[in-house]
Amino acid sequence: MNFDQITEPLDRRLADGLTRLAAVARQLDWQAAEAAGLSPTQADILRFVANRPAGARLTDAAAHAGVRKATASDAVSALERKALVRKYADATDGRAVALKVTARGHQVARDWPSNFAPIVAGLNQAEQEALLGLVVKMIRHLQQRRLIAPQRTCVTCRHFRENVAPGTGTPHFCAFVGAPMAELHLRVDCAEHELAA
Repeated sequence: MNFDQITEPLDRRLADGLTRLAAVARQLDWQAAEAAGLSPTQADILRFVANRPAGARLTDAAAHAGVRKATASDAVSALERKALVRKYADATDGRAVALKVTARGHQVARDWPSNFAPIVAGLNQAEQEALLGLVVKMIRHLQQRRLIAPQRTCVTCRHFRENVAPGTGTPHFCAFVGAPMAELHLRVDCAEHELAA
């Protein structure tokens, strides 16, 4: 018997496996959100804004959470009532709503459990490093195809110099900090990110 003839295509099996992992992560997020008195959308927006010290626009938070602006606005209103986020007029566009996390909101966001932590815990260091490289590659691909909102990954940053020292342990370079980088140093959400032209 030839398994190639009876097995579903590799990409389909991989997609199915990732779907199952995402379901576990979503379930863990729901449990954490319920324990904190938040919805998963509220928690996602809170963490998004907390990772942006200068604040974030409501439209960016909605795009990050993958929800309509009206849904994000409802979530932000709930976060505001819970004293976790405050709204203000954006300094660059008075018509836009900007968000900042309160001190209490920072504490909630900082204490939030990583819903994928139990999933990646089963991988050793080398496997985690390899997976990080693949995750960054997938995010970049989705962003290039405009299937997700712009992400603050190293590979889309104007400070990132990719593969400037091929064949070394630190093939990349970050001009922001002036240091060489290994694959394991790549960030998925960098506070100093500036989108490359």
